[in-house]
Amino acid sequence: MRLLALPRQLACLLLAASLGACGGGASSSSSSSQTSSGSGNSTTTPDASITVASPQLVTLAGNAALKGLGEALVVGERIVVLSASDAEITLNKKQVHPRTRLSVLDKDGMLLSSTDYGFTLADAYVGEWLLLPAPDGFVMLQAGPGTRMLKFDMQAKLQGSAVDLYPVVAASSTTELAAAENAASVDGNGFWLATTFSLLPVNDKTQYLLKLCKYDFSGRQLTPPFEIALSAVRPRVATSSGTVLTTWLDGSTAMLAIWPKGLGAPIIHSLGTGGAEPMPVALDNNGKMGAIWNGKATFTSPGGVMGVALDKNGVAVLPTGRTELGLEVLSTQWAASGRAPFIDARLYKNNLLLADVGVGTYASGDAQGDVLVLADYASGTAALSEQKATIKRLRLYGGALVMGNYPVLRQLMFSDHSLLLVGDEYHLEVFRITRP
Repeated sequence: MRLLALPRQLACLLLAASLGACGGGASSSSSSSQTSSGSGNSTTTPDASITVASPQLVTLAGNAALKGLGEALVVGERIVVLSASDAEITLNKKQVHPRTRLSVLDKDGMLLSSTDYGFTLADAYVGEWLLLPAPDGFVMLQAGPGTRMLKFDMQAKLQGSAVDLYPVVAASSTTELAAAENAASVDGNGFWLATTFSLLPVNDKTQYLLKLCKYDFSGRQLTPPFEIALSAVRPRVATSSGTVLTTWLDGSTAMLAIWPKGLGAPIIHSLGTGGAEPMPVALDNNGKMGAIWNGKATFTSPGGVMGVALDKNGVAVLPTGRTELGLEVLSTQWAASGRAPFIDARLYKNNLLLADVGVGTYASGDAQGDVLVLADYASGTAALSEQKATIKRLRLYGGALVMGNYPVLRQLMFSDHSLLLVGDEYHLEVFRITRP
């Protein structure tokens, strides 16, 4: 879900009007929460007693900033964080840093170690990476272009050599399909990989073919690559107990392919998001799936963060009497206009947890500034927009610790608590959150 970001200078001015400098050190936060009643038949009910501790700033040795947050995941009882390397390369007259620093944090967010791999993992590659949990560690996979996969142990130390999941295509080739974008999700003994392919060179008329394939953690194919679309960009994939949900954009049309466990082939059809990029999510551990997206405000839709549960055929579950998706808004009570490039959505104890950052006022009379939002949605048999929800709004304080142009949120789940990582191009903070 791509949302417009305010220029950093404007964000700083807005925040400066309402947030006083606190003299350095770790910043503090305040929060408020509310619970919507919801009218759906929910199987679980979020509890209003979510507690959020004061955020802690994560720094490297010598107090250097850990900046440019990318992906993060839980590995055992620790967290692995991907962030910007100190290495750089000049592209289009700009200095660009790859996201190849791997840092290990404990379950409370304290830094244990950090390794900057620079360009040693993929020469001159400055694209994004995917992190996937694997036995005895994790794998790191190019989000594209390319499909290079690397294995790491639980200490984020590289193990063995890189594996290319699909053959590498020379940049001079005009006849071979080259991997352009990837999305992946772990499912049992391996992971499902959704990959778009195109002919080189890429231009405004390029068509992208979408394939879905399951791999084991050594990079071997467990299924043949299934061709599921002849025109696709922005692939996403989520899994739950053998059910696989893939979403993508075909021009301005949002599409999905749901593959329930035991079915011979995926069911494919469109999803009426008004051109917005859908993101698949697991709503429980038994194969129930859903999708969320950033809706555009129109005469018939208020816009905001929107979402639906899907039935076993991939059809949106709507309130009785409703036939379109334009009113399935989840962010009605957030009191902020989202600006994070992506919303973080996670399944935790059969609730859907959303984390977003937007521009709004924390309390009546405040000047506008950045507001963090945590939304805890139940997942029942009715429409997602009708489920009970607890909304928690947080405010950052801390002088120079102002959110930049590219805020990134990541939630990491443990049995007794979760951590919310809030990063941008300047710093990283960690919130410890307790949910019943």
